[in-house]
Amino acid sequence: MRQLLALIILISIAAASSTGTGAGMVRSIWASPTSPYVMFDFTTPMRSTHRCNRSERFSIDLRGMGGRASYETLLMAKAEKLTVSVQGLGTCNIHDAENVKIIEVQ
Repeated sequence: MRQLLALIILISIAAASSTGTGAGMVRSIWASPTSPYVMFDFTTPMRSTHRCNRSERFSIDLRGMGGRASYETLLMAKAEKLTVSVQGLGTCNIHDAENVKIIEVQ
């Protein structure tokens, strides 16, 4: 019984800790005047996706200062054709895109 409980806990931790990751040049950026989110994807497939990410895109919430700074970084990287690495937060917005935790331009 203890082994079964330990296995269930390990599976739950692994499922909860999976976040999406991706890297590459930014292919497309989606924005809407009625949504606080900006979504984007890469020219290469995502390395891993969170189960809620059915759109295979990442999302930046523009309502905070960090989101606006991340968006400016993303625009600069797209304009300069630079490689971007992203780690997801493990949560998705209403557009089925995973929220960004870390964005890095290389």
